[in-house]
Amino acid sequence: MTDRRFCLLTVGRAGSTSLMNELATHPDIAVPSRNVPCVDHELVHPRNVRRYMIQYSQLLGRSIATPSELIEAFFELNQKFGYAGFKSMPDRHPDLSSFGSRTDIRFVTLTRRDIASTVASFLVALRTGTWRRSGEAPPASWRFVPSRDAGQATGNLSYVLESEERLRRMPDAVRLTYEELCDPRFRSAPLEDFFGRPVHLSNPRPPTSGESYVENWPEFREFIERSARRLTNTAGA
Repeated sequence: MTDRRFCLLTVGRAGSTSLMNELATHPDIAVPSRNVPCVDHELVHPRNVRRYMIQYSQLLGRSIATPSELIEAFFELNQKFGYAGFKSMPDRHPDLSSFGSRTDIRFVTLTRRDIASTVASFLVALRTGTWRRSGEAPPASWRFVPSRDAGQATGNLSYVLESEERLRRMPDAVRLTYEELCDPRFRSAPLEDFFGRPVHLSNPRPPTSGESYVENWPEFREFIERSARRLTNTAGA
């Protein structure tokens, strides 16, 4: 099954869990949650990776000591399935260029065009501790206060921009966006060619904009756009 392995790489806040959940509904597609309780199908999340290594060690009857070994253990355990894959993020892989150049894994990248809404979603999730939604806006509004939030917003923006640049450098990846996934007419020929079937969300919703829950959205968006120009100019200098 070496040509049926996949990894969904994302910056976050872009519908990746919904896409993985959709793939998991197909009986011939294995995701980590088929084997162990795995949050969001994210196999090498630093908060949970040690627990997953112990669980896969028990399933395979041998010691698994590193995230790289865990990835191989996941694929080995699911050889009987037609497809097997997991979700991850660029910063989970210290040597992303080496990992991303593997020819036995089909990489799918998922990003979000609306950077300001991406950062807003991260900030609200961090503040509320609520990371999982299904396309709906947060239940409560939030107000951007520069004296309180500027540092965290800039730090998160820097992470988003750097991660998206790393994903752009992934060779031969299937490239998707959150906005495309939200379109009921979404089709991706490379994705369908790999999985041998149409792949789309069963209940897509319109893209969620920060405008629907950030009280002073124009101010926040202008801050993010200005900061993005500064960070981009600094990186290119």
